[in-house]
Amino acid sequence: MKTGLLGYPIKHSLSPVIHNVAYEKLGLNWQYGLYPCPDRKTFDAILKDVLADPASFIGLNVTTPWKTAAFEAALERSAVAAAIQNANVLTVLGCGAVEPAYFSCDNTDGAGLVASLECEGIKLEGSRVVVCGTGAVAMAALLALFGKQAASITVVSRDRQRAAEKVAAVGHATLLSQPHNSDSSTPLKQIDVIDYSGIAQHLANADILIDATTVGMNPTEKPIIPVELLRPTLVVVDVVYGHGETALIKAASEACARFYDGLGMLIEQAALSIEIWAASQRMQLTAPRALMHEAALNELARR
Repeated sequence: MKTGLLGYPIKHSLSPVIHNVAYEKLGLNWQYGLYPCPDRKTFDAILKDVLADPASFIGLNVTTPWKTAAFEAALERSAVAAAIQNANVLTVLGCGAVEPAYFSCDNTDGAGLVASLECEGIKLEGSRVVVCGTGAVAMAALLALFGKQAASITVVSRDRQRAAEKVAAVGHATLLSQPHNSDSSTPLKQIDVIDYSGIAQHLANADILIDATTVGMNPTEKPIIPVELLRPTLVVVDVVYGHGETALIKAASEACARFYDGLGMLIEQAALSIEIWAASQRMQLTAPRALMHEAALNELARR
């Protein structure tokens, strides 16, 4: 049975390697492939073909630029996906005979990010976090960090007004509207939205910096923040992976800060996808994360 990744460009993706090694270890007769979608017409056509043959497909991962389209294509949506209006996991449901086949969707960006940090022993509860960006990954991180009871979250964007609107939209979703600890104030009062001119003050008191933008994918682009703001006590995360050492990671290393790229997040996202798809097949299993991580490192070394 087939699984795979939809997006563009995806030629560099490590997903087939880490998924297929997990399937083999778990004894699953699944095969992960890449489905490049340079335009919406191609994306829609692939989804149509999948629903026309539901017996052959388990589910799909979705990456840039089709996460919103994936969310729109699903009839069932997780609370997280609904909150941020984006999905990176599609699950095929319905047999296509008695019951028409359809997609359910989820978003594991935030869950994958926080799980990868917790695996490194980083405490999120009570932490002060600065998140750069307002895309799907940033908003998913916002939700996940809130769920982990971070003490404060600052969202940084070049367009403060647009960022405030996106945070407000997430703030009206079910998860973020729940009381935070015992504080009776609204969650949005505990989230600052700023532009980059104000980042120095917030970063001076932060425990964790997360660059949830795609800046690191361009090796010639400067770090998202002034490098002089980095310090040894700061944990620095760049969600980009597979593009070599990003400028931010290089600067964090030179500042003697703890730093991580997006590989750990990718592994956790893949593991969660496998577990979601297995559950749809009435199987309970735990993805072999250590083995998947080893396979990814070996593939990166080979390249």
